[in-house]
Amino acid sequence: MPVPILYVIDSFKNPHAGTEGQLYQLVQGLDRSRFSPHLLVFQDSVYLKQNGFPCNYTVLGRSGLTNPLAWFALCKVAKKFRKSGGKIVHAFFIDPSIMCPFIFKPFGIHAIISRRDMGYWYTRKYLFLLRLSGRLVSSVIANSDAVKDIVSNSERISRDEINVIYNGYEAKIERVSIPDEVLLLRKQYPDAVFGVIVANIRPLKRISDAITALATVVQRSGNLHLVVVGDGDHSGLSQTAEALGVGERVHFLGRRSDVADCLPGFDIGLLCSESEGFSNSIVEYMRAGLPVVCSSVGGNPEAVEHGVSGYLYECGNISALSDGLMKLVLDKALRDKIGASALASSEARFSDKVMLEKHQDVYSELIS
Repeated sequence: MPVPILYVIDSFKNPHAGTEGQLYQLVQGLDRSRFSPHLLVFQDSVYLKQNGFPCNYTVLGRSGLTNPLAWFALCKVAKKFRKSGGKIVHAFFIDPSIMCPFIFKPFGIHAIISRRDMGYWYTRKYLFLLRLSGRLVSSVIANSDAVKDIVSNSERISRDEINVIYNGYEAKIERVSIPDEVLLLRKQYPDAVFGVIVANIRPLKRISDAITALATVVQRSGNLHLVVVGDGDHSGLSQTAEALGVGERVHFLGRRSDVADCLPGFDIGLLCSESEGFSNSIVEYMRAGLPVVCSSVGGNPEAVEHGVSGYLYECGNISALSDGLMKLVLDKALRDKIGASALASSEARFSDKVMLEKHQDVYSELIS
């Protein structure tokens, strides 16, 4: 009989987001002859109500570490899950990662937690609780070696209990068409080179660094434009671009569900973040055959080989960022060469098949 696995997350709102997207792919591709998945969300969402999920899901209806009713409700779920033969609970995000080990372990259920960032959200309270609950965790799945180091050092979990599984993506498929908005930009500026940033607009992403570098490239006679794809208020970035004299060269497309279709319409993938566990955006650039210029933080150096599939620079070093962009802007043959290397690397290292197999190996090892 397939082994029941319970996936727990506080909410599921967007299958295109980083963690939620990987959870969606994992559950969708899980071998149903070996494992029977079920999703538990603390709170329901518009997305789940309208679209459902690749497996059945249950709404706890409670949330919050400080809510006793949430702990009680989760305890009832654990008891019922164990009676059904459940042996593994896999938790995502902060509250489930703290609560599930405490509640499920006494019922003899293995608790797995996922870590997918560099712990920018750590506080003294969270670290105290994570170090306590971490003693009851059977396994941790990190999406890069950099994240593994952070989790081991900060949450004091043995490195032997942390498995590194890179994000997985579907095999490359032929795109039917590039969206009209992108085609219009190319038509308006037919001789320009387009760099793209896929990131929500927030300080952590340091998109203003890209605008400053853009201004430097333009001053050096590089015909570069920048496109930002992501949610958030861009008024401050627009003001920065205007002040630097490149306002007409920065374009905001907002949040989109067709990012993968947009990317082949651009020339360079760019990411300036000061913190990344393992960037979905970078792998998406590579899968679209784009050369990458990105900050050398977190798991980025594990994805991009400097000079081969892109250029790495020290976060905040605008001069180095500008130099990497300038090389690619001035040399189309170089862009094509590095883009081809990026595509080949992504197909070999970041497939959904590898991601699924490694998760299922972790599950099988625990239940055996």
